Order: sequence, then C-alpha cells, then structure tokens
Amino acid sequence: MSKAVETGGIESTSGATESEPKAKAKSKPKKPKAEREAKVKTEPTPKPEPTPKPEPTPKPEPTAKPEPAPDAEALPKGAPAPNTEPAPVNAEPAVGTEAALTPRTGGVRLSRPVFILASVVLVLALAASVTFAVLLGLRAATDRASAQALATARAYAVTVTSYDYQHLDQNFNDVLDGATGEFKDQYSGASATLKQLIVSAQATAKGTVRDAGVASATRDQVQVVAFVDQSITNAANPAPRQDRNRVTMTLVKIDGRWLVTKLELV
Repeated sequence: MSKAVETGGIESTSGATESEPKAKAKSKPKKPKAEREAKVKTEPTPKPEPTPKPEPTPKPEPTAKPEPAPDAEALPKGAPAPNTEPAPVNAEPAVGTEAALTPRTGGVRLSRPVFILASVVLVLALAASVTFAVLLGLRAATDRASAQALATARAYAVTVTSYDYQHLDQNFNDVLDGATGEFKDQYSGASATLKQLIVSAQATAKGTVRDAGVASATRDQVQVVAFVDQSITNAANPAPRQDRNRVTMTLVKIDGRWLVTKLELV
C-alpha cells in the first residue's frame, strides 16, 4: 500500500514537473508596467457626442378666472338679480348692428342711413340735371323767339310808318296783315279817317329803323322797342321833314307767324 501511494505520489510529482516547462514555454513574458500604462495613455478616448438640449416647453397661458357671481346678500333690496345664463348662440343682433354684422359679399355694403342719403343725393342730382336741361331748352327756345320777333318788328316798323297817298289801300292792307288783336281792331277803326287826311294833304312818308332791341321775351310773346326816323312830305311842304319816333310793339306767335298785338308810337 505504501509503495503504491509513494509510486503514485512520485508519478504525480513527475507529471507536474513535466508540464511546467510546457506552460512556461507557452506563456509570453509580461511587459513592464510603465510600458503598458504608456500604451494605454496614447490611445485617445473617443469623446461622447453632445446630447441635444430639450426644447423648453411653452408655458400654458393662464386661463381667465370666471368672475364670481355677486352675492345675493350683497345686492340692495329690490334690485333684480343678475342674469348669469349664457347668451344663446343664435340670438338675433341688437337693433342698429345689422350693418356691422352683415358680411361683405363682393362689394362695399352701405349702412341703411348712408344708402338713403346716397339715394336722396342721386335723386336730387338727377332732378337738377333734368331741370337744367329743361331750362336750357327753354332758354334756347326763347332766344329763337326773340330773334324771329325782332326781325319781324324791324320790318313791321317800316311798314307802319311808310305810306303814299296814291297807294293807300296797299299800305293799309300791309299794316293789317301783320297785326292782330287789339292793334288790328284800333287800326281798322281809324283807317277811314287816316285815308282822308293823307289823300287831302297828298302826303307821303318813309320810315327807317335806326335801332331796335328786345325788351322782354318768352317762347310765345316778345316785346320790342324800335327807334324810327320818318321822312314826311305833302303838297304844302314839298321839302322832307324828319320825325324821330320811338315805337313799342308787342308781338305774339300765332300759327307760326309773329304778329303785332300792341303798338305805341311816341
């Protein structure tokens, strides 16, 4: 038994001694500590990437605190309690706010008073335009009447102040042809007496209009003042005598003709 143990012990010891050199042969010699530390220091340590800063969270806006309802006890006696019910969503707008709440659709929306005022101004402008046009037409018609009546009066002043005792019938007929109304009646009544005087005196007369103008005028009636020189001869005075007369005539338009209805010889 002791030998076996011893033998076994020797074998185990010899086995251990044989494996030692192999282990030593395989293991490399260790480097000095200073060399290892220098190698560690030379390798740069990678810097960690900076982490992005988190964005600040916006602070929530403070909500308005609802006003506390007034205390019923603090209200004076007899005062109505305030209406704390919310206004209905579809409530009708107050009077006068219709124009402010009306949406604009494509153009300028005028309020009712402004629209009424603009309409009144437009109507007045149209009325003024129509009135001006009417007045302008009346003025033009009056101017035409004045020109026509003035030309007639100038010619008639020569007719009524010119005569020849040898052609009295023709002279009197010309005067009556251009007369009407009051003057025609007067001249017709005095024509017989005038004929006798002119024939007995063997008188002649020739009228010449020096100047004439319109005193007043409408579309149907015009008053003309004419200054007439009248050259008169007769058997007793064969040399011409010059008379200067002012003739005022009122003419009216009848059936497209201007006729003398009044005549005054001064």
